[in-house]
Amino acid sequence: MQNRIPPDATAEEGITNDERASWAEVALLAFGQRTGMASKFVGDNEESVMVVGDLLADIAHWCDRNNLDLQSAIQYATRHYQVETGAEGTQFV
Repeated sequence: MQNRIPPDATAEEGITNDERASWAEVALLAFGQRTGMASKFVGDNEESVMVVGDLLADIAHWCDRNNLDLQSAIQYATRHYQVETGAEGTQFV
């Protein structure tokens, strides 16, 4: 994976991509602590990729039980991410 952080194309709207990433980190840490995969920070007990991957799998289970189309949510997320990174983000390619 590339280490280059894409540009913050929507910062002038008042929310930065750093803030968005920090919100995700709060969710990942809460999940990691609940599952025992993390205690103080994401990746301290398990690799970060495992914490993220397990949360994504559990989100898929939640979607199954709540009649939500995960692929539609991913497409929605992709559009937001591309706008927020000025279409230079590499996470959803």
